[in-house]
Order: sequence, then C-alpha cells, then structure tokens
Amino acid sequence: MNWNIEIGKQISMVISLLVIALMVIKYRKIGKENLFFIAGYILFSLIDIFCYFYFKSTHQSTEMFYVIGFLMVVFCMYLLYYFQLLYWHVLKKLQLFLLVLFVGNIAVMFYTEEDLLHHFSFNMLYINILLLLFSIILFLYQTFNSDKILELNNYLPFWISVSLLILFIGSIPILYFRTTVSEHIYFFILFMLNLISNGILMLGLIWNKTGQT
Repeated sequence: MNWNIEIGKQISMVISLLVIALMVIKYRKIGKENLFFIAGYILFSLIDIFCYFYFKSTHQSTEMFYVIGFLMVVFCMYLLYYFQLLYWHVLKKLQLFLLVLFVGNIAVMFYTEEDLLHHFSFNMLYINILLLLFSIILFLYQTFNSDKILELNNYLPFWISVSLLILFIGSIPILYFRTTVSEHIYFFILFMLNLISNGILMLGLIWNKTGQT
C-alpha cells in the first residue's frame, strides 16, 4: 500500500480546523459542561499543527510537546470533562478515583521512564486511554439509565463519547503493532480513525440543541 503520509497529515489538520471552526460557529449551542472537552480538543489540534510545522522547519524533536500537552494536559481535560458530566454520587466518586490514578500514573512514569519529557511514552498513552475508556463507560451507564436516552441525537456529550471511543479503541491495536506494520498502513489507519471520529463529532455539533445538558 502506497499511502501519501504527508497528504494524510495535512488533510487531518484541515479537518481539525474545520471542526474548530464549527465549534466557534455553534458556540452558543455548546453548553458550559462541554468546555473541558472543547478546550482539550482545540489544544491537541493546535499542538499537532504546531509540531508538524516546527519539525518541518527545524527537524528537531517534538516529543516534549506531545508528552506535556497531549499525554498530561489534554487527557486531564478529558477526564475532568467526564467528572463534570457525572452527577450520580457513586459514579462521580469513581471518576474522582480515575483522576487520582491519572495523577499517580504521571508520578510513576516520571520515576520509571527514562527522560519522560523527551521520549513519548506509549505505556503512559495506553494507561491514559484505559482511564478515559472507563470514564466514558461510567458516563454511558449514567446516560442510558436516565431520560437522556430519549434525546441522544441532540445530546452532544453522547456524540463526543462515541467519537472518542472510535478514535482510541480503534487506535490501540495499530499503536501496539506499530513496529510490525508498514509505515503507510500505520498512518492510513490512524488517518481513517481520525476522519471517522471527527465526522461523528461534527454531526454531534450540528445536531446539538441549546440547553441539552
């Protein structure tokens, strides 16, 4: 397979900018409860775009930006997003526990990983994804056992959750086998996951109605 990696990266960046533009256009319909996710998404998109052009112009490593910005800050925002969404007392306590595990994992990684800030840690990424998936499961359990199940089409947090599930569950196998598959297949699958995930997110933004919390 001869996938053009550079074109794929550029298309992904354009799609991210389109999603951000849609967020700006629909900002009045995006409830405050979604701001942690919106901030995390915008930050990750800007990091990705910055690192692409930074590496192209300097040929210097960008791993520090991804470690701090993505693995630490963005994932923290996503976990806080679900902490804010959960209102069942037991589920909120469980989500708080996941946040504590997240912080604890960062501390452990600094102790066990050599030069963490300058080398992207896939171990840390896998644990972060696992914590986020548990958070989404808690949220979906709450949603499917509430009146929100009757208005899922108009409920933005549901579509955000579906988008994140597709992106991260789909990326786990290809990330794990990244050293055994060709670079073209690796980046093509990541591109398709990103495309589908962003497509679902855009649908959620379009269908979302004011006051759906």
